Amino acid sequence: MKWTVVMADPAGNRTAIVRSGVPASRRQEVAEAIMADESLRAEQVGFETRPRYGGSLGRLEMAGGEFCGNAARSYGYLLCKEKGIDHCKIEMSGTREQLEVICDLERETAAGQMPMPERLEMAGEDADGIYPLVISRGITHMICEGREFDEAFARRMIDKFGKNYSAFGVQFVNGEGLVPVVYVAASDSVCCESSCGSGSLAAAWFLARNEKDGFHSYNFEEPGGVIVVNIAKRQGRYAGTVGGKLTLEEPVQMETDD
Repeated sequence: MKWTVVMADPAGNRTAIVRSGVPASRRQEVAEAIMADESLRAEQVGFETRPRYGGSLGRLEMAGGEFCGNAARSYGYLLCKEKGIDHCKIEMSGTREQLEVICDLERETAAGQMPMPERLEMAGEDADGIYPLVISRGITHMICEGREFDEAFARRMIDKFGKNYSAFGVQFVNGEGLVPVVYVAASDSVCCESSCGSGSLAAAWFLARNEKDGFHSYNFEEPGGVIVVNIAKRQGRYAGTVGGKLTLEEPVQMETDD
């Protein structure tokens, strides 16, 4: 079987976008082949498929079925670049919402509308180490504000709490710095990611809870680059986008033995 991959690089979170034509029954095999190809340096894989709703230009489903903010804006940017337009609506696994992606093709930036978190819970190892869990439909994130990156701690939190979710991130937030670690149940994988769109949104949403109504912008410096989150807050209601620089590489043809 042959397929086409476009590599997107949103702040280092290298995302393999597999163009349409791969049946669902072969996705795991294809995703494993892509992740094993060291030349691609992929951190995650998404599959283009037919949209379910009218008005959507396309749909992307992650290999683990999770929601991914960086993949969403990467896919929207790819479609906008192909059509020569500056915005489009897409669909993404892990959410039922249509998402608008706004692009500046000259500046190579894309900002995607994000589904907002559903609720906040608390969890931790002991009474002295309790952290917020920002729970969304497609992924849950633990926000470790003021804690330095600690992969061993992240893995303990994933083992203790993350296995209850289809996808779970641990976000180490220090001022404008953010380091993400993400677990995906379907592939039973843990990745110290270069950046994380949904994790950035979760951190910004949590921080904005203590702010007055209005427009709040957060520029998170992550291992692979800067993620910009804009949050609008009014009377307990929130809306948000995740954006930043983004580059696309030339399509790559790949194949496996049938």
